[in-house]
Amino acid sequence: MRLLKELRVVVCLGRIAFDGLLNWAQRTGVIASRRGFTFGHGAESSFPNGLAIIASYHPSLQNTNTGKLTRPMFLGIFKRARQLAAAAVQ
Repeated sequence: MRLLKELRVVVCLGRIAFDGLLNWAQRTGVIASRRGFTFGHGAESSFPNGLAIIASYHPSLQNTNTGKLTRPMFLGIFKRARQLAAAAVQ
């Protein structure tokens, strides 16, 4: 993560990815606590360093075949990520 100098947005595909990002951020001192960060599809938050985070349900067959995650929902995550990345540049 520290090598990605222009990283502006992270999309977490699933709860495991979300928890992993928060663990990394706490371990490296980016955040002091995990409190205030909630996982949910489309949930947005940011770290004090300005890095935006968007959570998404994992695109597994269990989620896509049951309709928990639809194609429009999934595409919406990446459209929003693009918006946030563009706004961070300005």
